[in-house]
Amino acid sequence: MYLGIDLSKAYFDVTLRNEQGEKTTAHFDNTPAGFVGLEKWLKGQGGSEVHVCMEATNVYWEPVAHFLHAKGMTVSVVNPARIKGFAMSQLRRNKTDKQDSDVIVDFCQAMHPKAWTPPSAAVSKLRSLVRLRATLVKTLTQHKNRLTDAQDDEVKACWQRLIDTLEAEIAQVESQIEHHIAQHPALQATATLIRSVKGLGKIATWTILAEMPDLAEYEDAHAAAADAGVNPAHHESGDTVRHKPKLSKVGKAAIRGVLYLPAITAIQHNPIVRALAERLAQRGKPKKVIIVAAMRKLLHLAYGVVKNKIPFDPLYPASPLPAT
Repeated sequence: MYLGIDLSKAYFDVTLRNEQGEKTTAHFDNTPAGFVGLEKWLKGQGGSEVHVCMEATNVYWEPVAHFLHAKGMTVSVVNPARIKGFAMSQLRRNKTDKQDSDVIVDFCQAMHPKAWTPPSAAVSKLRSLVRLRATLVKTLTQHKNRLTDAQDDEVKACWQRLIDTLEAEIAQVESQIEHHIAQHPALQATATLIRSVKGLGKIATWTILAEMPDLAEYEDAHAAAADAGVNPAHHESGDTVRHKPKLSKVGKAAIRGVLYLPAITAIQHNPIVRALAERLAQRGKPKKVIIVAAMRKLLHLAYGVVKNKIPFDPLYPASPLPAT
C-alpha cells in the first residue's frame, strides 16, 4: 500500500492507495494526537505494510516522519520539485490539498523513492542549534537595518538594546555548537575534514555538517551538488533557444546560503578553486558564474575529503573529478 501526505503547519491530508488501486482520503491535525489518529486509520484500512511519501516542506514534515518511521513504516521524504515535475508530466492542473496528496501517492507508487533514515540524536541537536543561529542572524540583520533607518534617539536606543541581546545570544549558540561537536568524535572528525578545505570556515562547516550529515553517502560529488542546488540548470532547444545557465536552486537553500562568501574567499586562497576561476575568466564567463562554479567546487571538495577521510591537499585533489 502507498500513502501520500500533503502537509501544512496546522494539518495534513492523506491519500491511501491499496493493492487493488483504490484510493481513500482523510484529514488530520498536524499534532501528536493527529499522528495517532492516522495510525489508527491506517490499521482500519488494513495498512500493515505502507510506503509513505511526503514533501520536504519547511520543517512541518519532520514530526510525522519520525512518528511513522518509529512505527516501522517505510518513509520517503522527497524534494518538492520532483513532485511538481511529476504532476506536470501527468498534466495535473488543479492544486488543492487533497489533489496534492493524490499526486504524491501516485509519485510514490510510480517512482519508489528511497527510504528516509532519521538523523542521529547528535545530528538532530546540531541541526537545531545551527538553524537557531541562522534565524538569530537573520533577525539581527533586520534589526540593524531598522536601526539605520530610525531617527528618534529613544527608538535607536531600543533597537540597539535588542541588537546587543541578539549578538550575545548568537555568541552563546555558537559556543554551544562548538561544545556539542567536540562532545561527539564522529562529528568532530567530519568537521575537521570539511574545515581543512581552504575557504570553508566554521559557519559553512557547521551548516554542511548539520544539513548534509550523509555527505559521504551520495553517489558522487555531482549528486551532492545537485541536492544542494548549486548545479547549473541549462535551457537550450534547437539552434535558436540558448538561455544562459542559471543556478538550479532546487535543493538545500541553507547550503547555498553559506557557500557564497566562502567561494569568494576560495577564489583568492584555494589553489584548486582559483585555477578553476582563472579558466572560466579566460573563457569570458561573468563574475557571478565564476562564483557559482566556485561554490560548486567547494562542495565537491568537501565531499571528497569526507568520502576519502583525508584532509584537503591542494597537490592531491580530495575529489577525483574532471575539471569543471
